[in-house]
Amino acid sequence: MKDPEKTEYLSRINLDICNPNLEGLTKLQEHHVENISFENLDIALGRKISLDYHDLFEKVVVKKRGGYCFELNTLHAELLKSIGFFPKPVLARVWLSNPKGIPPRNHLAHLVELEGRTYVTDVGFGGLISSIPLDINVSSPVSDKDGMVRVVPIADHQFMIQRQTEKEWANLYSFENVEIGEEDIYLSNYYMSTNPRSHFCSHIFVGRNTKEGRIGLFNNKMAIRKGIKVVAKKQVDFGEDWLEVLRNEFSLTLDFTEKELGVLFENTLH
Repeated sequence: MKDPEKTEYLSRINLDICNPNLEGLTKLQEHHVENISFENLDIALGRKISLDYHDLFEKVVVKKRGGYCFELNTLHAELLKSIGFFPKPVLARVWLSNPKGIPPRNHLAHLVELEGRTYVTDVGFGGLISSIPLDINVSSPVSDKDGMVRVVPIADHQFMIQRQTEKEWANLYSFENVEIGEEDIYLSNYYMSTNPRSHFCSHIFVGRNTKEGRIGLFNNKMAIRKGIKVVAKKQVDFGEDWLEVLRNEFSLTLDFTEKELGVLFENTLH
């Protein structure tokens, strides 16, 4: 990533300068999840999801769109490298919805080594994920803007991220601190963005962190939470009202044709 691109990217997340230390990594993650929305609109439309750096930069930074984990974390890793970090990709199993069986490795995050410690950083998960980097070798809870979160070991080189809810510690996702290849990432991205069994192909997910919690849109149902508590819900009718929510609440610049919008709404309603 060239210096002008780094400057433009930092401006996109409302940062001027960032240093390659824990404070800098924390600022990057917090600002990223507050200023760039998680969204799978292109997948729902059947558009190809490219992980090419130039395509991602054009989409997320220049055109002011969002993306899902493989897009956002792939691009974020390039920003980390340009600042002086050395991110290592990991593939994770998502346990958020309490699956009946073992879920596939279909989520991308990164590990960063700093002063002898290893931190997991993630700007592309959504939901109740931590807004700050987490030391994977410290299992005691830490506080972020949503409450308490922790990383617990579950086997050799395997870790689970958990969020404290009103009732329990909820599993979010597990990952292994092992080497993966670029093709592993491409395969997972292809499956999640094209396979009918992927929930991203049949539903719309949009989310953005706020200073107090998070705003989320699932198809046409919107929820606002403070911390882990949902404080407001409403249905947003597909059409201009729905598009205005994307523009105003999630700061998305849209480039969809009328035909694409028709496909998007029709597929989601079914």
